Amino acid sequence: MGDQKLLGAKQDFLSTCYRLSRSRSSGKRMRGERLQVFAVFLAALVVLTGLCGSGAGAQGIPGLFSAAAAKNGTPPETSSAAPAPVAAIEADMDEMTDLYLDRGLAARDAARNILQMAPELPGSVTEMLRAKGMNGSLDWIGTTLLVTAVGFVIGGFFMQLVGKWGLRQFDNLLQRENRHRADRIAYLFLRAIAMLIGIVAFVVVSGAVLLALSRGPAVAHQSAMILLGVAALFLVIRTVYLSLLSPYDERARMVQLSNKEAGRLYGALLFGTAVAGLFFAVTTLMGRLGLEPDALKLTQIASAFAGSLILVWIVIAFRAPVRRLIQGEDAESAPLWRRVLGKGWHILAAGYFLLAFLISAVRILLDLPSGTGLVIAPIEALLAAGIAYGVFVLIIDRLLLPRLDTELVETGIAQDILRAEATEGAEEDLAATIAQARAIAEDRESQRAPFRSLLDHGAGILAGFVGLELLLRSWGGSSGHESPLEQFSDVLLVAFLGYMAYRAVEIAIDRHISSQGKEDGHSDEMEIGGAGESRIATLLPIFRNFLLITIVSIAGMVALSQMGVDIGPLFAGAGVVGLAVGFGAQTLIRDIFSGAFYLIDDAFRKGEYIDIGSAKGVVEKISIRSMQLRHHRGALTTVPFGEIQRVENYSRDWAIMKLAFRVTYDTDVELMRKIVKKFGQQLLDDPYYGPMFLQPLKSQGIMSMEDSAMVARVKFTTRPGKQFELRKVVYAGLQELFEKNGIKFAHRQVTVRVADVSGGAALSPEQKVAAGGAALRSLEEQGAGREA
Repeated sequence: MGDQKLLGAKQDFLSTCYRLSRSRSSGKRMRGERLQVFAVFLAALVVLTGLCGSGAGAQGIPGLFSAAAAKNGTPPETSSAAPAPVAAIEADMDEMTDLYLDRGLAARDAARNILQMAPELPGSVTEMLRAKGMNGSLDWIGTTLLVTAVGFVIGGFFMQLVGKWGLRQFDNLLQRENRHRADRIAYLFLRAIAMLIGIVAFVVVSGAVLLALSRGPAVAHQSAMILLGVAALFLVIRTVYLSLLSPYDERARMVQLSNKEAGRLYGALLFGTAVAGLFFAVTTLMGRLGLEPDALKLTQIASAFAGSLILVWIVIAFRAPVRRLIQGEDAESAPLWRRVLGKGWHILAAGYFLLAFLISAVRILLDLPSGTGLVIAPIEALLAAGIAYGVFVLIIDRLLLPRLDTELVETGIAQDILRAEATEGAEEDLAATIAQARAIAEDRESQRAPFRSLLDHGAGILAGFVGLELLLRSWGGSSGHESPLEQFSDVLLVAFLGYMAYRAVEIAIDRHISSQGKEDGHSDEMEIGGAGESRIATLLPIFRNFLLITIVSIAGMVALSQMGVDIGPLFAGAGVVGLAVGFGAQTLIRDIFSGAFYLIDDAFRKGEYIDIGSAKGVVEKISIRSMQLRHHRGALTTVPFGEIQRVENYSRDWAIMKLAFRVTYDTDVELMRKIVKKFGQQLLDDPYYGPMFLQPLKSQGIMSMEDSAMVARVKFTTRPGKQFELRKVVYAGLQELFEKNGIKFAHRQVTVRVADVSGGAALSPEQKVAAGGAALRSLEEQGAGREA
């Protein structure tokens, strides 16, 4: 029996589509044809309606089937044995087709009935209003409107008084030079609070007047209260518009709009809000008075249609200013996505408003939840996001990261400078002091710029989440279940928190690394042994990588959990994989643990020059299992920690440089010692070279005697890496001083005596070769002795 009904419904739907394809000449048939076209078009939107509705959002396609079955009074069919995969897919497709077909037919019938009764709507409303009045009269309408107008005028007068008083209390906040956004946002919030107090006064006074003057039936009191509520809501929304756009106060405006653009946009939004409020008041009153359900649906659809048309007009009229806001002041250098969005945002927005109207109409026709409010949902989301962003910025600038370049802080710095100058007896220069105080404050604030930029970025993203959550709730309704869209929003929130933690750790550690960097660094003068970075600067990059990996892993796990994935097996699998890696990669484990203990022992740091036997150079990079050494001649060597047997560090604490030179035998050794000592004292007193010495230049006297010279030596102790620069200075200074004092450097020479040669006789070629060979052997023996 059920199959026959379903077959009949399908045939009815197909025959309707066939009839729509044929032309009619009769006016009555044309009217019926238009109704059917509209009905079938609405039926085509049932797919979107079902997918975006709360039931489908919470339970998926099976939820749609169960909901349809429950509506028809029949429980969903169950099967004891699971069908084959192909059969299950075919069954689901058939059930989905049947569901959409049923809803399409229901939407067609509902649209036909509502449009057929549209000409009768004014008469039905008039008859209903007469029935609610006294003796079937409509006089109460005029009386109610007059009393409401009087109450609004009196309440508006008190609202202006209270509002002006409140604005006078807060207007002094903008008398000073407001260089910072927090001052303007605080002023806007305080002004909004003053205006809200005025609105409360309006509601109280107007309500009292309406209660005192209202006469007539109960419907008159209901109508007056509904109008009062809509007026109060309109005034609240107007306050939000004023705060966001500030059309009459350029000093407090937060958006980059001209006075003309802000004023026009403010007026257009007020007009749209007024029309929407009027329709809302009418539909609410009709519902309270007991208007027929089909007639009430027609008024709701008309309200959504009017709102969508007004919003589409606003979008098209203000597409250029909004495009400039999206792309920024320099549109050419803006990211690609901002340029594309700026050029096509109005098309997306207009399409959304039209689609939202159509889906709202289908939902209203089918009595589905969230039928109203879809059209204005983006406006509500944008207003909520703007307010939330302002609150977040205030929290950042006043609580989390107070600004250090405010007028109050600069005044305190200037006072400290003036006190210091007065103590030193310097002449007071107020203008220079103020400029210096501002420079100091701005320098301190610039050091916190990365964190402020991160917090601002997070505030913008979080405000976007607030608007997105409100928009998704408008579409998903309140079914008591979490829809897939809301689950996706939760995943995005987890990703946002992970991103914020990731960036905060990265910025904090990178700044600490830069502040802990080596003081002098490696220069072209150094060969080996330059001072390295601090221990904390060496360990922080590894710790940073560990923290970042941990944050990404935790955020990924939580996101998977929010998506409904059971993460328990993932942890179990990770344990098994870790055990397998431990057995199969023992060399890797050895490298990791060896490196950890080397770092704990502080055997080397980044930037230090070390020798590990197989390689030597400056420690350029440290990873979890290896390090890279840059040789002073440029070669880069990667060494696993497990292969290091010993570490010889040339960059710790101090370095001793010993310099040898040869002088002739007639040199006055005592005079040479005094010259070296005096020169060492001069180097200590030098402002540039003096701080490099840990111990001054000293003479060690004559270290050895050679055939043709005495070998003298000097030494000095310096900071690691500075000995090479000082070596050049010491050699050059000694050469100049020795020349002035008559001390001569001995040149290496070898005297060869040739037998059987009388004085002045020339040597034969054989004798010259023999003498050269003897001299070479002598030089080689001296070189071998020095190496030994």
